[in-house]
Amino acid sequence: MSRALRMFGAFLRRDFLVRWSYKVGFLYDVGSLLSGMITLFFVGRMMSGHTPATVRLYHTDYFTFSLIGVAFVDYMFVSMRTFASNIRVAQVLGTLEAMLMTPASPVEIVFYSAAYPYISTLIRSVGVLLLGLVFGVRFGPVNYLSVVIFVLLTMLTFSGMGLLSAAITLYIKQSEPVSALFAGLSFLLGGILYPVQSLPHWLQVISWALPMTHAVEGLRRSLLFGDSVLQLGSHLLFLGAWAVVLFPLGLYSIRIVVRHLARRGSFGEY
Repeated sequence: MSRALRMFGAFLRRDFLVRWSYKVGFLYDVGSLLSGMITLFFVGRMMSGHTPATVRLYHTDYFTFSLIGVAFVDYMFVSMRTFASNIRVAQVLGTLEAMLMTPASPVEIVFYSAAYPYISTLIRSVGVLLLGLVFGVRFGPVNYLSVVIFVLLTMLTFSGMGLLSAAITLYIKQSEPVSALFAGLSFLLGGILYPVQSLPHWLQVISWALPMTHAVEGLRRSLLFGDSVLQLGSHLLFLGAWAVVLFPLGLYSIRIVVRHLARRGSFGEY
């Protein structure tokens, strides 16, 4: 356990120092957060008095509805992008082989490299919700257990996709487009900025087949209605099924690709 904590701390410190060395990046993050919040606030204000019926189903206004989606969508993006992007950067900089020569296993390197992005995402999502309160958002009787479970399942599901993406990136020595396409489709149809019920029926069928739709719906109902895990059972089972399939598959893919490249001795190629 102490070794794991030391490695976790080392990777976290490394990535924080790298990020901190580009201080403009921190200002950009804060600015993008505030500009996004202000945009949603004024769109919600424009709709005040005539909130769409599909939003009223959630007993709230548009600003609150969309804010919840925005607060948690980063978990999808960071899970799907972080592993592959870290692998690609290490390939291009020539540091991948050096890291693989350390006592850390390839799987440990991949996971600990995601420590900083996940922690910063947690801070960002909490910050969005707290800023929302400043802007007048009012949540319902929040069920915190449901929120935590859905966040964890969202991370597991999309981490599985991210690990698959990292394995493909490691093997083909370049970024793959499938994860970006899936993320874009999930953002478009996942009920993040507008309710799924506002989509044409045939698109709703596709939407409810996506894990992000069930993740956002579960989180939204946990925050607005205080729904329990049992009340959200269908969304929980669907998201859990994705997680059970994708996360082990992602881990297996990483191990197979690393073993294959180690036999060929081609880690340094990119």
